[in-house]
Amino acid sequence: MSTLREEWRRSIEGDGAHCPTCDRWGRIYGRSINRTMANSLIWLSLAPTDNEDWVDIPSIAPRWLVRSNQLPTLKWWGLVERRPNGKDSKNKHSGMWRITQLGVDFVHGQVSIPKKVFTYNDIVQSVSPENVFIKDCFKDYFDYRDLMNSYYPNSVT
Repeated sequence: MSTLREEWRRSIEGDGAHCPTCDRWGRIYGRSINRTMANSLIWLSLAPTDNEDWVDIPSIAPRWLVRSNQLPTLKWWGLVERRPNGKDSKNKHSGMWRITQLGVDFVHGQVSIPKKVFTYNDIVQSVSPENVFIKDCFKDYFDYRDLMNSYYPNSVT
């Protein structure tokens, strides 16, 4: 079994591949933190919260933030967290988010974070060695081609 997993891992680290068992596409994608993500985080840091610091994104977030769908990606850096639904909920997600302490520190320019995360199946596999502060996020715009052409460098840990 481990041989198959190792072979699959090699396939998704490169250009990606279709799984020979389920035919699902797999690839490790590199995603850089960008201006829209940084703006979303800043907005979240200033948003009105409930008594546990949760923000009801679908109800009060501005349209640009909801439409961009960039806020959830910030979880890969540990900057935000989503409140889990209760066991009786019929919804997939609660829509409630809050900024983490790392997120607060990042917004205030006190810490840097990896510029890029490498994900597979919504789980961070690795991070880039290059770090950025929040001010650096406003130098570049999101580049779809960069995302699609990014690859998983084996030397990055």
